[in-house]
Amino acid sequence: MHNKLLLTSVIRPFGGPGEGDSVGAELFHAQVTRAQGPFSLRQVIRVWAIDYLAENVEAPTVTLHYPSRRELIRELRTGGYTHVGINFVVATFHKVREMVPLIRRYAPQAKIILGGYGTVLPDELLAPWADAICREEGVGFLRRTLGEDDSREVRHPHAPIPSVQVLGFQLRAVVGHVTAGLGCSNGCDFCCTSHFFKQKYVPFSKSGRDIYESLIETRRRAQAEGVDMNGFIVIDEDFFLHRRRAREFLDCVREGGESLSLMGFGSVRGLAQFSAREVAEMGFDLVWNAFEGKGAGYRKQQGKTFPELYADLKSVGCGQLTSMIIGFPYQTEATIWSEFEELMALEPGLTQCLIYFAFPGTPFHEQVIAEGRYRPSFKQAPDLRRWDGFAMHFDHPHFEKPEAVEAIQRAIYAEDFKRLGPSPLRLARVWLTGYENLKNDPNPLLAKRAERLRQDVRAALPVTTAAIAFAPSEAVRERARRLREDIIRLTGELSAEDHVRSAGAPVLYLASRAARALG
Repeated sequence: MHNKLLLTSVIRPFGGPGEGDSVGAELFHAQVTRAQGPFSLRQVIRVWAIDYLAENVEAPTVTLHYPSRRELIRELRTGGYTHVGINFVVATFHKVREMVPLIRRYAPQAKIILGGYGTVLPDELLAPWADAICREEGVGFLRRTLGEDDSREVRHPHAPIPSVQVLGFQLRAVVGHVTAGLGCSNGCDFCCTSHFFKQKYVPFSKSGRDIYESLIETRRRAQAEGVDMNGFIVIDEDFFLHRRRAREFLDCVREGGESLSLMGFGSVRGLAQFSAREVAEMGFDLVWNAFEGKGAGYRKQQGKTFPELYADLKSVGCGQLTSMIIGFPYQTEATIWSEFEELMALEPGLTQCLIYFAFPGTPFHEQVIAEGRYRPSFKQAPDLRRWDGFAMHFDHPHFEKPEAVEAIQRAIYAEDFKRLGPSPLRLARVWLTGYENLKNDPNPLLAKRAERLRQDVRAALPVTTAAIAFAPSEAVRERARRLREDIIRLTGELSAEDHVRSAGAPVLYLASRAARALG
């Protein structure tokens, strides 16, 4: 019998009883702009892991991204699959327990494979629900499981996602994606993705040219489908840390002569190896960066001061999505708020705040177990749905009730929005700064970047209208007024279409708010 493979994420819907609202198909809305109401960024993110697996095995393969229960059953009944793989995280393991009986009922011949970061759970929990468990890089594992050649290079799939939606506005373009590699050598004590791969980096692209050509190829395929691809996400825990490969990528972009639009991930340590102009030439408009905590002492935070790095990047139109962690043992409530003030002074375009988390397989988890600091409720009968970075699982030297840390986390998200306002406008301000500084740049690539940033900034005009009316504070409403005035002053008067969109934005805001109120 020939192999036939079904690869699936966990089933929807999300947000059921007992489920945290930080886990779902939307990363930005769930974990970053969660307190921004109708101004929140909305974008469904594919489970790119299963796209990579499907692209890199010879067996006929079907992928399902967030199927409903009914859709999964229909596929199981008609597919004739020999293997079914489920990608999950710890917080969605309860959905695996719901899916496996369906697989065994409707595809009893199929072998069930569990994969993803949820497999850090012990065998006594996972073994009853699986015939095989993948706790390594999945392409090689799956090829060996299916009896295929494991020596072939990894191919990048064409797996675009929709553009970000704000207030109902969404470009018809799609966003491309390339995973350059997995794992991270920084080895932060709480980091599941680093320790899952034993602090080793697993490259999917060994050269900068491969990354560049893969981006261009996925855009070519989108164009062949009649779709515009206006940006890319490069998945890599610390793209800039791999200096030689990143410089080769920069050389390829210079050779191509086109201003790309990229989102990626970079530590201070990695970014410090490049000038801001080089980061801009590569095409990065947004970099996800780890602020963590001032006293955390991670080596990835070394190389430049945060104010210096952020000012340099903003000057060329590169915004920051900045991650803060609270609940470190050294932190008191006063310490947390002091560090938050430093974060606010940086004015990141987007802010994520997670609770210091003892994730299985990490050194911090081992430490908490050894010291007997796990809260009894999480040690004896853990509710895995709350293993999501939004719950305090261990006793803390400065907080008698861990729920107090969770309350501070909620307050940080709210205060971030109250002070800095909607993230789309925070990013627009950075991009406008980049346009102003680069519009007459002698470097042709950076001059092209300036024109592209100009177009992106003008797309934010409708959001300024809604923010002037409905932003959470007078200070933020004034920010929105100044931004709107500066956009018009620097990029030109409003077109007829701009006027229509701007007039409609407050209406869309109210409609979105009403829809949220109705659930």
